[in-house]
Amino acid sequence: RITALASRIFDIPICLVSLVDIGRQWFMSATGLGDVRETSREVSFCSHAILSESDVFIVPETFDDPRFINNGLVTGPPFIRFYAGVPLTSPEGYKLGTFCIIDSKPRPQGLSLNEKQNLRELAD
Repeated sequence: RITALASRIFDIPICLVSLVDIGRQWFMSATGLGDVRETSREVSFCSHAILSESDVFIVPETFDDPRFINNGLVTGPPFIRFYAGVPLTSPEGYKLGTFCIIDSKPRPQGLSLNEKQNLRELAD
């Protein structure tokens, strides 16, 4: 339900709650991905988000980012052009995964301050 709510709040087709381990990411909750429940970590945007120092990791246009331009999730389904994710952190401070929103259209402006706050609060 929370991913469906976030999808409506941000007017975005894909929202995920993901957990990331050494070789894959899997989706505890997903809106907009059909039956897909996991991907390899090597194509995972979420693995970049949990390694980032930023509290909200944003890729406004994947075609402009050398880390993602040749990513199979950009060049093929679901054709990611925009990503924003907030790390999900354990009480001990470990980043376990993300709460993220994804679009097949770029968002050159990224997220507004209010949208960033909304995403952080949904991740909590």
